[in-house]
Amino acid sequence: MRAIMGAILPALLIAGCQQAGRPPVIRYGEDACAHCRMIINEPPYASAVETAEGEIRKYDDFNCMFRDSERSRPRRYWVHDYGKPDRWLDGMKTFYVRADALQTPMGSRTLAVATREEAERKAQQLQGKVYTFEQIRRMFLPKESSTPKYTGGKGLCTNGCLHR
Repeated sequence: MRAIMGAILPALLIAGCQQAGRPPVIRYGEDACAHCRMIINEPPYASAVETAEGEIRKYDDFNCMFRDSERSRPRRYWVHDYGKPDRWLDGMKTFYVRADALQTPMGSRTLAVATREEAERKAQQLQGKVYTFEQIRRMFLPKESSTPKYTGGKGLCTNGCLHR
């Protein structure tokens, strides 16, 4: 038994260390958003954070990630590059575009791209506006309370989620 544990424990520690600081794997159609509990289905809008405690929290839309950040206190943010949804970006160094023409899972109407130039092109195409990480984060932070309240039926919850 000791021999087995002696072989398995170091392997688990190495595997855990290799994952530290890396973006998570999201199982689309299976994983639920840490904020609104909806199933994550659309890679261009999926995001994740790593909390100070090392917990990985996954989201289906940017507004959920930013609203949950008040409670989760992330040390890392990851977002998908809109044009290359299999590519993760450092969410704090990313540029965001918000446009009414975008249809996103929870109504953030926001996409993320790697460069300001790319963001400017997308904003022009979509008649939207470019934001930095801090600008977009402040936009989505709860105004009154960090506790979401579902208002029932269609429309926006008090946490900004869009129900159809």
